[in-house]
Amino acid sequence: MTVSDAGPGIPAEAREKVFEPFHRLDAARTPGTARGVGLGLTFARRVAEAHGGTIVIGPATVAAGRESGCRVTLTLPA
Repeated sequence: MTVSDAGPGIPAEAREKVFEPFHRLDAARTPGTARGVGLGLTFARRVAEAHGGTIVIGPATVAAGRESGCRVTLTLPA
């Protein structure tokens, strides 16, 4: 399953860090609107791995050498 958005995206150097507990990318958000505690992707990865799957993050699109948006792909065995 793949989910994409057209938001600010997640920088390549932070794509593994977002799976760490309590890690948030507030700099990419509008000040004062950030919500959550940084556990959603941590739990998602743990559940995926418990079922023999993976979850990875990449850019939603790459145009003219510039990444934009975010794409999260969850893969589970059949």
